[in-house]
Amino acid sequence: MPIRPAKHRASGTARRAELLEAAIQVIAENGVGGATHRSIAARAGMPPSTTSYFFSSLDDLIAAALQVVADRITTRVDQVIGQIVEAGAEPAESIERFVELMLSEPSVDVVAQFEIYLECARRPQLQAAAHQIMAGIERGAEAALRALGIARAAERAPMVVAMLDGFALHRRAWPRGEADRRALREALQALHRAFVAMDTPDS
Repeated sequence: MPIRPAKHRASGTARRAELLEAAIQVIAENGVGGATHRSIAARAGMPPSTTSYFFSSLDDLIAAALQVVADRITTRVDQVIGQIVEAGAEPAESIERFVELMLSEPSVDVVAQFEIYLECARRPQLQAAAHQIMAGIERGAEAALRALGIARAAERAPMVVAMLDGFALHRRAWPRGEADRRALREALQALHRAFVAMDTPDS
């Protein structure tokens, strides 16, 4: 079997990446149901047959695109958590970094993230990407809670993530600028105070 030159492999890798980015954009704009071979290839500026060359099926392409989103989200969360742990940040600073992370998430990734969640019931093959996103964010929340000295961090992390997801979803439908920043900061502060209070023995 002939070995492909390195330049050819690099070109193929780049074209595959372009298709995945195009798929993410199409999914964010039209939903998973609106993603087709033709629409994705057109967004990437490639012939329709190109998607079939790189992916065995449309579901395979969509799952791979959503995996890219999952990787990006978990990478950003891990970076912020690493900064918080390394700096030994106080609760106020840690919360502020989480606020910045949430508000700086690229809209296309956030919308695609929720498309994954909504589509999972209809396409079980997308559940792995959804689970990676959720587990990655929960892992980050758990590390942040643990760094802040909160007990039962693994048990409480999903509560934090549920609040963050609800905020992100509402912000897509009704962005309110600085009020969003204030509301998210206060919600995280309230959760932190509640956890501390629950773990403090009655005096």
